[in-house]
Amino acid sequence: MIDEFCARFVYIYSGCLFAEYVFALSKRARAHPMLALAVLAIWAVVNAGLVALGVSEWPIVSLMLGLSGACAIVTIGTLLARAHSLNFLRFCGEHSIVIYLAFFLPMASTRTLLLKTGLIHDIGTVSLIVTIAGVVGSVAIWRIARASRANFLFERPDAFWIAPKKAGPVLQAAE
Repeated sequence: MIDEFCARFVYIYSGCLFAEYVFALSKRARAHPMLALAVLAIWAVVNAGLVALGVSEWPIVSLMLGLSGACAIVTIGTLLARAHSLNFLRFCGEHSIVIYLAFFLPMASTRTLLLKTGLIHDIGTVSLIVTIAGVVGSVAIWRIARASRANFLFERPDAFWIAPKKAGPVLQAAE
C-alpha cells in the first residue's frame, strides 16, 4: 500500500511542482501542432523500444518513461482540444478530480460482475467495458452527489488549487 501511494504521489506532486512547465508545454503544442506530432511519434518509438528491450521497469528509466508519458498525454490532450472533435474528453479532463475520486466503485463492481458471470472471455473487452463503466459511473455518482447537496465530496480544498478558483454567480440580497 505504501509503495502504491508513493508511486502515485511522485506524479501528483510533480504535477503541482512543475505545473508552470506543463502549461508551457501545452501552449507550445497548441502553437506548433506539427512539431508536437513529430515529437509524439519519436516518443512512441523510443518508449516502445525501451519496453521491448525490457529496460522500462528499471527504477530511473521507469520514472522517466512515466513523466514523458504524462507529457505525451498533455500534448495529445492539447491537440485533441484544438480539434474540437472529442468534447467528451474535454469534459472528462475538466472533471478529472470527479473521475479520480469516484472511479473505483463502478470500476470494481463492473469488473466483479463481468468476471463472476463469465459472459465475456476476452480480457481486452472486459477492460474496455470496465473503464467506460468507471468513467460513466463516476460522473453519475458526482451528479447524484450534486443533486443531493453532497457536492462537497468532490470539491478540492482551496489550499490545493494551482490557479484561483473561478468565481460563480452570486445572488444579491433583496433590498
